[in-house]
Amino acid sequence: MGIELARTPRRVRRLPRRSPAAKAVATGDKITLNAQLGMALWLLLWLGYNTTYGYMLSPKFETKPTYFIHGIRAFSPMVAAWFSLVIAFARANRIFSWIVGPLGLMLLYVIIGLISSAAFSPDPRDALYNGLNYLAIVAVLLAIVAVPDPLSDLRHVLNFTWNVCFILTLSLLGAIPFLGSGALMQTDTNPVGVRAYGGDVDIFGMPGTRNTGFARYAAIAALVALPRVLRKGSLPMRVIWGGLFIAALAGLVIANGRTETLAFIVGVAVIMTMEKTKRTVNLLAGTGAAIVLGLRGFFSGFFMYITRTGRIDPTMTGRTRTWDEAIHFFWDSPWVGLGFQADRFYLGGEHMHNAFLHAIFQSGLLGGLAIILGVVIVWGYIIKYFFLAPPADRSLIPAEIPAVFMFVTISSVTESTFAYFSAAWLLSAPIVPYVMALHNQMRRVSSREAKERSLRLRLARRQTQFLDPAPQMPPPEGA
Repeated sequence: MGIELARTPRRVRRLPRRSPAAKAVATGDKITLNAQLGMALWLLLWLGYNTTYGYMLSPKFETKPTYFIHGIRAFSPMVAAWFSLVIAFARANRIFSWIVGPLGLMLLYVIIGLISSAAFSPDPRDALYNGLNYLAIVAVLLAIVAVPDPLSDLRHVLNFTWNVCFILTLSLLGAIPFLGSGALMQTDTNPVGVRAYGGDVDIFGMPGTRNTGFARYAAIAALVALPRVLRKGSLPMRVIWGGLFIAALAGLVIANGRTETLAFIVGVAVIMTMEKTKRTVNLLAGTGAAIVLGLRGFFSGFFMYITRTGRIDPTMTGRTRTWDEAIHFFWDSPWVGLGFQADRFYLGGEHMHNAFLHAIFQSGLLGGLAIILGVVIVWGYIIKYFFLAPPADRSLIPAEIPAVFMFVTISSVTESTFAYFSAAWLLSAPIVPYVMALHNQMRRVSSREAKERSLRLRLARRQTQFLDPAPQMPPPEGA
């Protein structure tokens, strides 16, 4: 017994000095089967982008190859949803903990939207189709996270969807010389004298992108490339990422998307803030650059670039009038909304151009506020783990994640982004479960740290009890 107690302090010394929370386990580079499955399902979602079931209803469906292809791929998100639900049911014991959180709030948003689509939409078939596409995004995310530790898998899915963004950016940029004047228009509001893509050019039978869509691809691609240029690594890879960053930045400039440009600038500021060791240097360099640019008249030109007219438009190019009109119809069904694509049906084809209002318009106060609350929760954990209390392993918190989410959040003021099945949401939705998975891992690590701290305390007490000198017995009386 005494020997066992004497050996106990050695066990205490063998415990790691640094807490587990301070050195959270890094995500591995190994692509697991679950990650491969997640990327395959996310590819099915992308295959359903920029198409509609209308191709299948057209008389050209059976005679024109492009109509046949676009008609078939219009249902690929629903195929992804079906496979995802099968997987989710097979892993049902792990789903509940994810339902209680942002993913559950997203699910509530889409379920209420589907109910209102069937009950109030002038075109229930179209509304339900768009709602089911949105449901596919949530279903795929639930299928991916229903494993013991999905953090690394979600990182691979994010990298995959951002690679799709690079492909779209470079493809649209490279197609400009071949599309001619239809893809590049003269303008006086852009310092380079042109603006790319006006939405009036069909590409392989698909509706062409607008300049704001091109700007979103380019801005997100640039925000993903920039931190990889700044990180330590091999010179060839940094040169490659630098070339991709320059190409994406060029696309953003010629796209002349105003909100996208402002959101990109804020995203860059987020990336520079994440560089804690260089934060002061970045601040001083940014201040100096701003002074030099101001002396050269940059800001007056930038104001013209953003406003296009040199004057601030209080209607935000007519958006506020659309919002006022939407409020009039909103009161017909304030609690559950008017269904997916309600703006197109009730506002004469107009688009809401505001994700927060669009979500409430489609799914009412119950569903719209649910998904907005989910976005707020995600931002709370981003601020906590990426800025205030980051893990020692910086690979868990790449700077592009808060930068892209910041970009999408700011874009949501003038675009619908997360409110419907959109490219912006496909590029950013995996951030939601990634941040929650990071939170779950940090909680587990903190719990393990607390147990080890308690163990050390108990062992130390046992050591103290063993090493204390034996109590002195008083001498017998008369000795």
